Amino acid sequence: MKKIFFSILGGLLLGLVTSFILFNYQSSSISYVNRAGVDQVAGEMDFDFVFNASLMVIGISILIFTIWSFVDRKTDEKFLKDYESSRKENS
Repeated sequence: MKKIFFSILGGLLLGLVTSFILFNYQSSSISYVNRAGVDQVAGEMDFDFVFNASLMVIGISILIFTIWSFVDRKTDEKFLKDYESSRKENS
């Protein structure tokens, strides 16, 4: 459970920072001058950026989880190999 949580957290942090650097987020807004007697500014969200950033976060989270699982498996295999060799030496 801890591995999944930290993979998602790391993916969020690294993915969002990488997205802002690589995809160059630019907010867009439309100004309405004297519409119904009032000046208005309507802000819009860049949905292409949000979609690409979410894909980046998901991809980095999966990558962190995969690498962590691989390293964890290799350390377990090394521990078992060392345990078996020490057990044979002591018998």
